[in-house]
Amino acid sequence: MSISNVILICISLFLAAICSRLLLRQQPKEYSPQLPAGLGLQVCNNDVMHYIKETTKRLMPLIESKKINLKIKCEPESMMGWIDTELIDNTLLILLSDISKRVGIGGKVSIMIYTSPRYDRIYMRFIDNGLQMSKRSLTVLDNMVTYHHGSIKNNYFEKEGNTVVIEMPIKKDAYRTEEQKGMQPTEFNIPNNIELHVPTIELPDSYEEGYESIRDIMHTAPRHAEQEYLQRAIKCVNEHISDTEYDRQAFASDMGSSISTLYNKIRAITGKSLTNFTRDIRIEAACQLAKENPDWRVSDIAYQVGFKDPKYFATSFKRVMGTQPKEYFAEIREEAEALSERNKAFSIWDKPEPKKS
Repeated sequence: MSISNVILICISLFLAAICSRLLLRQQPKEYSPQLPAGLGLQVCNNDVMHYIKETTKRLMPLIESKKINLKIKCEPESMMGWIDTELIDNTLLILLSDISKRVGIGGKVSIMIYTSPRYDRIYMRFIDNGLQMSKRSLTVLDNMVTYHHGSIKNNYFEKEGNTVVIEMPIKKDAYRTEEQKGMQPTEFNIPNNIELHVPTIELPDSYEEGYESIRDIMHTAPRHAEQEYLQRAIKCVNEHISDTEYDRQAFASDMGSSISTLYNKIRAITGKSLTNFTRDIRIEAACQLAKENPDWRVSDIAYQVGFKDPKYFATSFKRVMGTQPKEYFAEIREEAEALSERNKAFSIWDKPEPKKS
């Protein structure tokens, strides 16, 4: 074989390799961030505040197309600390990708970065007025943040939006020697073809199988007559919500029917027995009371919604809501505190921008 033929074959193979790479790049890919395969955590010393702020700016195209108003504030403006820049990049990417899908045109996003009083931990607080954050995004974020020895908390306020708080250590001694490196971060590149997902709301596994809230049943009752009947039944129970002696006979009498007729009618419309129907109304009333009175004890609320025994109330509550009332009410108190913080956070929108000298 001549030298010219060998050269021709080499050139052909080279061009074929280039064409293959180009074709692969054109294939649509779903962005699914992964933790570094086979690699441990790699933290390095950076100006944490500056890095997060600059990375957020690079990700702005993700939300600019939706005309979302985003403001970011760092306190202090500069702070050296140890972080894994790749994980920070992916964390910000996932959050802003999720926000760009959930927040409508003209929506608001507030990002606040601040440190602990000892300057050994960093907090990233993301507040938006969009739909509920997707469970998929939250799960991936939780894995990443935990990998960085941090934690994440998420609160969703109906018709208000989300508050996500990420906490991470930034002191060198928080990481093992093998997790530390001295390299400076490389340039961050946004992956192509990012696929965003509509957020979903999923019930905990511990929910009663087939449970459906009374409110949802009201909206889905097939005929107007059935909706009216169901509305009357709900009203009867609510009018006696704190009456522990309100039984089937009294309920049927208020509805102007026999117990068997009432049972069959409620069962046909809701799929629930009379016992579960009244129980669910009482539990939903308990949830509302807890939101209105976050400082009340579990026993106080149990008595207010017609339960004689707080222990039986706790059992019934978990069967319906999937969690113990003590835990649920504690979350409500946290949400109330977070809502207060949220209102303070959005107050930065009312402050004029500082004039540039």
